[in-house]
Amino acid sequence: MAGHRLLLTLGVLLAAGLGGCGGPAQEAGSGSFHTLAEENTEARQYLPGDLPIPAGAGITLAKGELTAGKTSSMLIYKTDESMTSLGTAYQRYVREKRLELGTAIVDSSNILINGKVNGAYSYSIIGSSAESPGGGNEIIVTWIVN
Repeated sequence: MAGHRLLLTLGVLLAAGLGGCGGPAQEAGSGSFHTLAEENTEARQYLPGDLPIPAGAGITLAKGELTAGKTSSMLIYKTDESMTSLGTAYQRYVREKRLELGTAIVDSSNILINGKVNGAYSYSIIGSSAESPGGGNEIIVTWIVN
């Protein structure tokens, strides 16, 4: 479990953002995904509205702010969706949006996908098994637009 925490910590440190894309909901693997725009959360203001999240995901943190012309946001959610399905959905999203890809590690236990264009944007999508009761997987998405 310490490895999962380390992965999450490293991912957040590597992380950050992008902004405003639009598009349809996605399905990946066996899971059903919809877009962030369909969620009732204030994070929609600074995250792309077409960001896929699993149907039934429980959002535990959604924050965003605009400071000195830079938008920063973080979304954390829990889901029972498999890491494989989550990884497939986010890799497809990055590819279809033609986002710069830095790292893409996806396996049955973890996800680490990030990218950065200096002076423009950076993002990260990190996931691991949740350590809280009830299990499932926890996903952290960070977005920064310069």
